[in-house]
Amino acid sequence: MDAALTSFAHAGKQVFGQQWQPSRVAIAPGRVELLGNHVDYNGGLVLAGAIDRVIHAVGGRADVDEDMLLLHAPDVSPSIAEVSISHPVIEDPEAPTTPGDYLAGIVQALREARVPARGGQAIVVAGDVPVGFGMSSSAALCVSLTLLVAAAPLEDASIVTVARHAEHLTGAPVGAMDQSASVAGGVILFDGSTNDVVQLDPDLGDHVFAVADSGVHHALNESQYPQRVRESQEALELLRANAGVDIQFLGELTPEQWGAIVAGDPYWLSPTPRKRVQHVVSEVERVREGVKAIQSGDWPRFGELMTASGRSSAEEYEISHPAVEELVSLLRDQPGVLGARMMGGGEGGPALALLRRDAVESVREALTREFFDPHHMDAVAAFEICSFGPGARSMDLP
Repeated sequence: MDAALTSFAHAGKQVFGQQWQPSRVAIAPGRVELLGNHVDYNGGLVLAGAIDRVIHAVGGRADVDEDMLLLHAPDVSPSIAEVSISHPVIEDPEAPTTPGDYLAGIVQALREARVPARGGQAIVVAGDVPVGFGMSSSAALCVSLTLLVAAAPLEDASIVTVARHAEHLTGAPVGAMDQSASVAGGVILFDGSTNDVVQLDPDLGDHVFAVADSGVHHALNESQYPQRVRESQEALELLRANAGVDIQFLGELTPEQWGAIVAGDPYWLSPTPRKRVQHVVSEVERVREGVKAIQSGDWPRFGELMTASGRSSAEEYEISHPAVEELVSLLRDQPGVLGARMMGGGEGGPALALLRRDAVESVREALTREFFDPHHMDAVAAFEICSFGPGARSMDLP
């Protein structure tokens, strides 16, 4: 931590002046989604885990008006963002989102929640959660900024609400799973219908989760993520109007209900909404089965569920990418890999694999030879083991 703060202090003094001194730090982890792709905003269940990769937001007093916040994100841009607490402005919700946009979103979300913000700060943000990599770097950033900027203590649920609303304001209609995992830490079962979190304590034994980079990165507000949210809502409205189901979310639809609807060969259900509902219904069931597998230590079964999840995400929800599917296919062919799937919002990002610990190096070598080298990628950075880590926290500095 001392080394990290020294680095932040150096970066801050370079851009804010030698008088800048770190006085408070907030830390929030990224996450891996184990099972439950695109079902959190559909009111379904998700298995996710906070990882040992984090975003730091470090604030200090600077020569700046009490109504202003300054933000420097050296990993992303050399420029300094300025955000007014009284009049936060998000430049263009449809354009690529900048760190300054996220800060403006946090300030606006705090204002709407009637939570005062700490003004007069100059903030440095950096971390090792890869951007556009399916590990929810944006959620980690928003959670860390919420903890740093809020001038009043917030309950976990309020942190999640503010951080999520900030992403909505920047054009990404995300569910609350990413923020909930970052705040809670460890492995959680998240219920998208209530935003409730149940903490789990899986014993992986001789198994590990790993992420493999496809080399194709994305931003949620530029992807088909918003379109899938709209399609899901449209499918829900079709079911309510024509099938007589009284549900608030697609994730509440049972396999029995869905089977009866499909058996009737409904003329009003075209292929696109049919496929979206099929994914959501089957994915929620996979999460239920995944919880049982975790509780019994049946990791081969969990791997099978991961693979089925990825197949449904690609074929029914149509949210994957050819490079990711190539990577998933290579992973599944490797001895020692129990399951693999696309992860995150889709259209790029990483593949997630469950494998035996003793197979890590052989899998890395195979991917290097067959995928990373042909795509001119750094194999060391592109294939990493994920360890589960603690949740978000903040502290004043001496």
